[in-house]
Amino acid sequence: MSTLRSILRAAALAALALTVAACPKNDDCAPTGRNDEIRLGLAPACEGCHITGNKPFFASLTAFENGLVYDERYVKPGDPENSMLIQMLEGNAPGSYPQMPPGQPYGELIANGHVTLTIEQVKAWIRDLPPPPARLETSDPEEFNVRRLTAEEMVVTLMDQLGLTLEDFVSTSDPNWRNKAYVVNGGKLFVWPGDWAPGISGEYVSDSRSVERFDALGGGNSLLYRKRDVGFGPSAGQTLVQMSQAWCVRAVDKKSNTAVLRYVTLADTSSKNPDAVQKNLRALYLRMLGQPPSDAEAKELYEQVYMPLEAQSTRLAWIGVCATLIRHPLWITY
Repeated sequence: MSTLRSILRAAALAALALTVAACPKNDDCAPTGRNDEIRLGLAPACEGCHITGNKPFFASLTAFENGLVYDERYVKPGDPENSMLIQMLEGNAPGSYPQMPPGQPYGELIANGHVTLTIEQVKAWIRDLPPPPARLETSDPEEFNVRRLTAEEMVVTLMDQLGLTLEDFVSTSDPNWRNKAYVVNGGKLFVWPGDWAPGISGEYVSDSRSVERFDALGGGNSLLYRKRDVGFGPSAGQTLVQMSQAWCVRAVDKKSNTAVLRYVTLADTSSKNPDAVQKNLRALYLRMLGQPPSDAEAKELYEQVYMPLEAQSTRLAWIGVCATLIRHPLWITY
């Protein structure tokens, strides 16, 4: 299936782009200036928590300068000792978060080679802080702003798009289910964050792989001080492939679920009801990827994914189309 292979190749290229998202305009990740040099130096320690959310300082150079560098709450020009950025790196900042990143002192990250930028180098930068760029408060239309979905976004979005709920994966009929080992219904690749109740304690988790899968998708764990993985490596790709197949099976097999089979039933085939099949394929593309397919894209998906699988069964055909769309770069990225 050349379409499926081309989608997977595109996903691999998207993953490569996401891996170097911190410096998209430079093939060798060379900084564009002194501020960018500091941003890239701090990124391995900080971007796991601050590439998204309400403080996405490391989403881009513009975000770094607007949100952190020229905000005197964090950086006081010429005065590193009284700059909260330095205080957090040294672990003595006032307030609720005395240390950043949490869990492991910045000095240890330097010692184990996770980062190479020293605190003294950051202090030297603050002492001689460059003046703000002329367009500091203006958004840059060429700024790289594509990122991979987080593990949380993948889990929640996919449940919603496929018409699935928690009850499709675990037995919640017992009102006290959160306080006991829950039963994974059929072992159908449940994915659960390690710091979401009832996954906080291993006592509550009957399938440890549900947490391992979330970790593989790049999920963080606040209890273990593990940041999100903002790249998209082989483990995430392999887990998403397995997840897409297993969850699409549950969506297609779920009684009265129209998330995947909106305009067709499994009795409709390309020969019996071709218009309904085409309409459903286009609707599913729009639902999963947020934009309608071009005629060429719809034709390829129909001829190279749906039709070969329909020869075995319509059930398998719609599972295959569903899983293919989940592995599309437009689904993986935001």
